[in-house]
Amino acid sequence: MTGTMEHPHDQEPEGSTWTGRLKRRLAERRRRIRRQLELKRLKRIRRKTTPHYSFCKNCGTPLEGMYCYRCGQYALDVEQPFWKYIRQYFENMYQFDTKLWVTLRFLFTRPGFLTAEFNAGKINSYVHPFRLYMCVSVIFFAVFLMLADHEMTKIQALSGSDLRKDVVKRLQEATSLPDTVVYAYHAPNLVQALSLRHGISQADSLIHYQLVSGRYGLARTRMPRLLFDSCFFRTELAETDWEHIRFYREYPEASIENWIDGQDYSAENWAAIRAFRIDTLHLHDKEGKDSIALRPETVYDWNRGLGDEVRMLSNEQFKQSVIGSFSKWTPLFLMALLPFFAWMLAVFYRRKRFPYMWHFAHAIHLNTIFLMLLSIPLSVTFYFGIDELLLTNVTLNSYQIGFLKGTLFAFPLALFLYLLLSFRQVYRQGWIKTFIKTVLFFLTFSAIALLLAFAFFVYLLYVESEQTDIFAYNI
Repeated sequence: MTGTMEHPHDQEPEGSTWTGRLKRRLAERRRRIRRQLELKRLKRIRRKTTPHYSFCKNCGTPLEGMYCYRCGQYALDVEQPFWKYIRQYFENMYQFDTKLWVTLRFLFTRPGFLTAEFNAGKINSYVHPFRLYMCVSVIFFAVFLMLADHEMTKIQALSGSDLRKDVVKRLQEATSLPDTVVYAYHAPNLVQALSLRHGISQADSLIHYQLVSGRYGLARTRMPRLLFDSCFFRTELAETDWEHIRFYREYPEASIENWIDGQDYSAENWAAIRAFRIDTLHLHDKEGKDSIALRPETVYDWNRGLGDEVRMLSNEQFKQSVIGSFSKWTPLFLMALLPFFAWMLAVFYRRKRFPYMWHFAHAIHLNTIFLMLLSIPLSVTFYFGIDELLLTNVTLNSYQIGFLKGTLFAFPLALFLYLLLSFRQVYRQGWIKTFIKTVLFFLTFSAIALLLAFAFFVYLLYVESEQTDIFAYNI
């Protein structure tokens, strides 16, 4: 017998039917991919087995590779550029090299292929499944939890417009004109709330604002006295805003281009900063000497209704606690579902008698693609704005609504199709049997995971409410 033994799936099928030709093409494609991967692996080994010096810097032992066989130290080039240090960190932590791009390509284009390769013992050619999952989950939660905190701030502002009916009626009739100028927070949110929640079409003409810092931060606001007396209350000036105002008043020649939300703002921002009143107080210290203190102008906020600042502070603390706990426990919750996911795979395919770790590797790959696919509908939702989607009078047009609904519908469909192809590739069963098992697995695990997530969220709200006494303030 000559040559190497081929995989049973690589043998050319008999017959000249279209199925036989298709199988031959797929077998040839598999052989070609394996040859390319082996070539890349050999190139990577040759590139990384040549040390930059001949003796270990730590113990002085002659080097025979990139690692010292005596103390284990890596043959690092200490004179290399800084960017190479960063690249080596990602290579050592997450295998962020050419293997990552090969792994991601096969993860998307060939469902189940990476799991089959891992179960066959071919580990070095790809990123380890758990390292890949950790890298993707860190990026996913870092980005979307930051966006969630920003959306919660906007929702909190919009949800506090508790105006009396008579005030809304007078504002709708335009009997009040903008005659009061104050410095207030969340002025753009106030315009949105009046327009979307209370149906005041002329909200833009009733409220004029000049931003001082941040898209939803402090602004010099002109409004009707009726509106100011109805829902505004005095609050504290944020330290960052105070530093911002003092800096730009001391350096009037500084440019304000691109300093708010990456946009180019006009000189109205300068006018709002210069008009901010700062009183100079002459005080006496303990020794009787004169000292000067600066007292900033009084600022206001409106997003908690009729001046109940205690309730506002309690709700703000509750929101921050919930977001903090959610960001801390959600990654651990999803990671805790991995062993259960693998156990369900072992139950559904118990006749295959695969080791549990084979199912666990499959579970990691499937949950990694879940996070990647989930980022698509989340990105679309955050782009349109959760605050506007929760309002009664949504401002999105029919095309935007259709695109959003299509994205939300396509996510579970794409996830199901990926699951189907991955089950077929890994467990090698017929299409009908695989389809039935995929449907049952998808529905069963989704129901259990949603039930556990709901219980987890309710428990999280209960714990945080007990710590912040949020319900006591809302009575």
